[in-house]
Amino acid sequence: QFISAAVLDLSKVQTYPALFGLYRMGFLPKGVKIVGYARTKMDSAEYHKRITSYIKNVDDDESKTKLEEFKELSTYISGGYEDGPSFENLNKHLLEIEGTFQGNERNRLFYLALPPSVFIPVAKNLKEQCYSKAGVNRIIVEKPFGKDLESCRELLGSLKQHWSEDETFRIDHYLGKE
Repeated sequence: QFISAAVLDLSKVQTYPALFGLYRMGFLPKGVKIVGYARTKMDSAEYHKRITSYIKNVDDDESKTKLEEFKELSTYISGGYEDGPSFENLNKHLLEIEGTFQGNERNRLFYLALPPSVFIPVAKNLKEQCYSKAGVNRIIVEKPFGKDLESCRELLGSLKQHWSEDETFRIDHYLGKE
């Protein structure tokens, strides 16, 4: 099963080491591709330097080989969080990657490690511009869900306008650290 996973915001020092750990242990789906997406403009070398800078215990040849393989399945594209054309560009990148996939199924997982202030525009743009019509789509939101019950309900209600409950996964920022 092929999956394009877009990780939005690269400032999360835990995300890529966790993904690499899964890859190293063989737990990521065969053929998975990871796309980093953030506002920062950078080339592939800078992106790979950033995503691997927090990965530990890569001392032996086998781990070094796995790290190079992991970098090969990871690409990057920059764009805004609130404008449709940036997400059209992300979708174009995803379609290019998926053009190498066999079969017709195109599954996409979007991991949002973003400020809550941009959750809704990002969720909306992902649904409108990057939603795969030929596969399973999931959105993972990692952050506190508001500052109180009212703001939490507002945020979740707005998210439900674009993504169904079955497509939405939530990770509490502070519980996720544990």
